[in-house]
Amino acid sequence: MENGGSDKKFVKSVLKALSVIELLDEHGELGVTEIGKELGLDKSTTFRLLTTLKEKNYLTANPRTQKYSNSGKFFVLGQSVLRRRNFNPLLMLELKKLSESTREAVNFAVPDGTEVVYLASYETEAFMKLGARIGQRRPMYCTSIGKAFLAHFKPEYARALCEQFEYEQFTPNTLTTPEALLKDLEVIRRRGYSIDNEEHYQGLYCVGVPLLDKRGEPLAAVSISVPVYRRVQDPGMHERCVQTLLEAAPALRAALLA
Repeated sequence: MENGGSDKKFVKSVLKALSVIELLDEHGELGVTEIGKELGLDKSTTFRLLTTLKEKNYLTANPRTQKYSNSGKFFVLGQSVLRRRNFNPLLMLELKKLSESTREAVNFAVPDGTEVVYLASYETEAFMKLGARIGQRRPMYCTSIGKAFLAHFKPEYARALCEQFEYEQFTPNTLTTPEALLKDLEVIRRRGYSIDNEEHYQGLYCVGVPLLDKRGEPLAAVSISVPVYRRVQDPGMHERCVQTLLEAAPALRAALLA
C-alpha cells in the first residue's frame, strides 16, 4: 500500500489495528458493530482485529455488554517508556513524600483486566519489606488498590467483573463471592477509601484510593501498606494513614495527569 505517492510500504492490518485503538481511546467503549461502522470495516474483519488485540491484552471486553475498551497495558507500556526517561518525576516525588510522611510502604498501580499491575513502590527503612515488585500482578478483588478501582468503575462494569473473578481463598479474610465483594464496594464508595485487611497476605494491612481521570474514571490507584503487628501496637496508625493518603490524592492525581 502506498501513501500519497510515497514509496513507503505499510501493513494494512497494522494500520487498521491502530485505528481501532485510537477510536477506543476517543470513545472509551464500543461494540463490534459500532467499531466496524466508524472505521468502514466489515464485521468479520473487525472481529478478527478485536480478537487479536484482546488476545495480546491490548483490549478488554466488558463481560456484561461485550463491548471493547483499551486495557491498562497501554498505561504500563507508556510508563515503561517514561521510566526509561526518568519515569514521571513529579509523580515519583509525590509518592516518595507520601512514604516519608507515613514511614510506610507506598504502592502505585493501574488496572489491567481482572488484575492490578504495580508500576512504582517506595519502601520504608523498616525490617519488614511490604512494597510490591515493579511489574507484579495481583488479583483485583482482594487488594486495597484493586478494590479502589472496582468501587469507582461504572457500576455495571464493576458488577460484571465481580461475577467474572476466579475467587481464591488466600486467607481467612478473603472475600470469595460477588455478593460479599459488592457489599464491600458500597462501603468503600461511602467512606472514600478501600481496605485490604489481610485479604491477600496474612499480616499485611493496606488502605488505598483511586486517582481519577478527567472523566471521573479510575486511571491509577495508590495504597499504603503496614504490617498488622504495628497497627495493633499503634491504634492511631489507621486514621493517620487514611488522612495522609486522602490529603495526598489531589497532588498525586495532578502529577499523574501533568
